[in-house]
Amino acid sequence: MEKDSHIKLVLKKMKVDLRIGLLSGEKGAAQPVVVNAELYSKASDYLKDIKADNIIDYAPMFETVRGWQEREHTELIESYINEFLDVSFKDPRVEACRVSILKAEICEEAEGVGVEVFMKREDWEKA
Repeated sequence: MEKDSHIKLVLKKMKVDLRIGLLSGEKGAAQPVVVNAELYSKASDYLKDIKADNIIDYAPMFETVRGWQEREHTELIESYINEFLDVSFKDPRVEACRVSILKAEICEEAEGVGVEVFMKREDWEKA
């Protein structure tokens, strides 16, 4: 995707507290996570008619992530990634999406530990 001309919408280092994890120590309270995402669209189509109606709205990205904070405990990061991809691909102009969710304090030696997925629309639609 990086080799082709494209527009990339970015959500960078959004910090939220989620009740998430499989470990017994993760089941009590929320823990900080960091969400990063990139949504890709064809640059040629995107830039042809620049108006508010024709751009990809990035608000659903951060509104989705904010909404996770109100949820009951979820065991797997992949559940959130799956939901994020679903929201992203609701806009037909999104051709691909990269999303990562990192637990910020689970490992002292690391800045974060988690999952990252890069998904093209055609692969998402097959799933």
